[in-house]
Amino acid sequence: MSKMPMRAKAEMAAYGASAATLAYVPSMDALPAHATAAAVSGGCVWWLYRKVKTRDFRRTIRTAQRVLGPVTGGAVYAAAAIVPGRPWWEPAAALGWGALMTAALPVTRSTWTPPTDASATYPPGFRGLVMHLWDDAEVAPETRLENIEQTVSPQHPDFTADIVAPIGKPVPRIDLVDAAAAYGVPVACVAVDDIPGTGPGRLRLTVAPTTRRGGGSIKDMWADKVARPGGAIPGSEIVRVESIPATGDLPARGMVLAQVEPGEVARINHGQLCSAFGVEPEELRLVAESRGREALVTLYESAPLKASRRATRELLTLDAYGRYTIGTAHDGSDAKVHMQSAAGTLHGFLVGVTGSGKTVTLALMCAAWALAGLANWVTSARPDAQMSAVGRHIDRQGAGAIFTWWMLKAAIALMDIRGEINAEVGHDFSGHSPYPGLVLVLDEFNSLVGDERLGDEIAHMTDVLAREGRKFGIGIVFAGQSLNLSKLGGEASLRDQVQGGIGVVLRIASSSGGIAARQATGGLAGDVDLADIPDRFNQRMSLMDRMHGVTDDVPGDPTHGVGHTVTGSGATMMRSLYVHLPKDGSPDGLGEIFPEHGGINTLTDRETDALTELGLWHDWTMPPPSKNDKGEGEDAALPPQFTGIGSFTPPAAKPKNRTVKDKILDVVDRQMTAKEIRQQVDAAAGTVRNALSDLVADGRLLQVDHGVYAPAGHHAATAQHDGQGQPQQPQLPEGVDGALVVEAADLIITSQFGSQSMVQRKLRVGFALAGRLLEALEQRGIVGPADGSKARDVLVTPDAQADVLRELRADFALAADD
Repeated sequence: MSKMPMRAKAEMAAYGASAATLAYVPSMDALPAHATAAAVSGGCVWWLYRKVKTRDFRRTIRTAQRVLGPVTGGAVYAAAAIVPGRPWWEPAAALGWGALMTAALPVTRSTWTPPTDASATYPPGFRGLVMHLWDDAEVAPETRLENIEQTVSPQHPDFTADIVAPIGKPVPRIDLVDAAAAYGVPVACVAVDDIPGTGPGRLRLTVAPTTRRGGGSIKDMWADKVARPGGAIPGSEIVRVESIPATGDLPARGMVLAQVEPGEVARINHGQLCSAFGVEPEELRLVAESRGREALVTLYESAPLKASRRATRELLTLDAYGRYTIGTAHDGSDAKVHMQSAAGTLHGFLVGVTGSGKTVTLALMCAAWALAGLANWVTSARPDAQMSAVGRHIDRQGAGAIFTWWMLKAAIALMDIRGEINAEVGHDFSGHSPYPGLVLVLDEFNSLVGDERLGDEIAHMTDVLAREGRKFGIGIVFAGQSLNLSKLGGEASLRDQVQGGIGVVLRIASSSGGIAARQATGGLAGDVDLADIPDRFNQRMSLMDRMHGVTDDVPGDPTHGVGHTVTGSGATMMRSLYVHLPKDGSPDGLGEIFPEHGGINTLTDRETDALTELGLWHDWTMPPPSKNDKGEGEDAALPPQFTGIGSFTPPAAKPKNRTVKDKILDVVDRQMTAKEIRQQVDAAAGTVRNALSDLVADGRLLQVDHGVYAPAGHHAATAQHDGQGQPQQPQLPEGVDGALVVEAADLIITSQFGSQSMVQRKLRVGFALAGRLLEALEQRGIVGPADGSKARDVLVTPDAQADVLRELRADFALAADD
């Protein structure tokens, strides 16, 4: 009975009163009573007749159900009034009519069906409890709740739900006091709003006692928790509040725009702000951005950056404003960074700890530079398999202080060379310059400048390039887990050069907010306030859960690539694009984002020829030249000194302790097994094994077979055979295929010029790959051995070219040219 709507209860009472009336009134000579009964019954019949005339079958049936009681009651009344006297059947007919109408109540009240089992109509858990409390309180009879979702966490009672009315009816006016009483929360914590795109039959109910636990409005909470002295955004005042529903993969969100007094700058403490709104920082649901005196706070129903978007050439291609997409911003828009400005190639920085997605983000940057036609040189402190994979798609890539020293030395000389070109064309670097832009990437920068022998010189050359390189089209991107720029002169000037360029900060090794960001970026991020990025979403368990003994050993989703793009004084939380870049050497997805034709952007012929004459265009692995104390000896020779920009004397050589790798290189002068090498090198077997692996990875040794090693460039005098005595297909260096070897042989024999830089430019391959092609040709007796940066001797004359190429194609099972 408690579940019966009020209308049904009133109709049941009316049937009882009408049955009592039918038992006695018809036998009385009361003309007004007869007229009333005739009017009621006749009016219902007329109403039904009008519905029949409309030919609307559904509405006619519904009207017939509703007038069943008055029409049949009128018939019983007429029968009792016509028969004289008071026969025995009159009271029985009246009581029978009342019983039948009560039993037919669900039919006459067609919008209500009595519940068979109230306890079975509610789902288990929080949703069922919310629905049960709503029905018990009868806030809006005949309505139900759908799409119930908790908005803070499973431990908080905040939720949203859709109030749904019966078909064809609107949701009745709801008193917020009744709704608040139904759930035992303050009235200010309850709101009923329209749902965009729906009619009055569906409204949105919001119950938020956590975010408004003070019992006041959002403005009261803001004043008490956020704007107070020492609060999350001291001195701020709300300007506008908006609520935006979910769209696509983007969850629903609420946004608060606030500002501080004129003359002040908005400062955000992200941890305090999360506490004020009742969310955990690890959820990454709250995003705060500041621009001058304004601050924008966005609170999402769920973390918006859990999904990553796959990188494509279209996203990494420059737009009309010289920007490319590096990731997806928290609001679903493209997170873009600038590549160039009117002043030339931009400098930049990329900071992130191991596991933050730094290498993948760096690969995206290299692909964007390649798609824009820029040449790219990348160096790092130590060899890295993932960066080696990237190196196959760019001009120069290597590792170690020696490689970095030569790279920077060549870049400084390139400024002199380009200075002459600029004087000829009459302007500094621009899109109309006859040479490409060049981006230098210094990964693990702190380790490079901390090198005992070359660190100071690396820092000095970096400073020169950072201050003066942009007008020659040379930009520098600093990368690492953190940046220490104390060795660079003019840090303030460098900071001004970098701000407004490329700035990406991923997860950093600290939890102190903006201070950590300024320290990790060496001040390049300025005073931008950045939220801490956890290593996983929702990883931390609440103390309430611990108190209740809740155990949850399922880790959250990793936050690879989640961070901020930083430009000037602004930052945007985003997640970088994704490209498959495995660590085990298996096939990667880099071919999907670098230029489709596979060509590599290089310097111009004039530039590489000039660098070759200066002794700077080689593999950059030999130790830098130096003089002894008397200026004599074999190592007294120096490359030509450069005049003008950034010229200086190379560092003096310091005594260096011989390592296990040095000893191995001295021993391996022929094809040798690992056992033979261990017998001649005084070191532990594990140390020798690790050193051999490193030397092979660096290209300083060849691994001929499992456990068999040979010097780099080694060529066996006799052909290798398989177990059946058949010649095996010639072994090639990593990244080299037979078709490239044939192309390189054709080019060198035709030109009679065995230059590595020439092979690089003509075949559009990286410098390292061009060197491996020459090694393959040397093994086949087509070119002579390397002699520093000089061109190799060509050992095949043009008249023998056809025979040599035919043999090469046969060796590599290639089809002959038509």
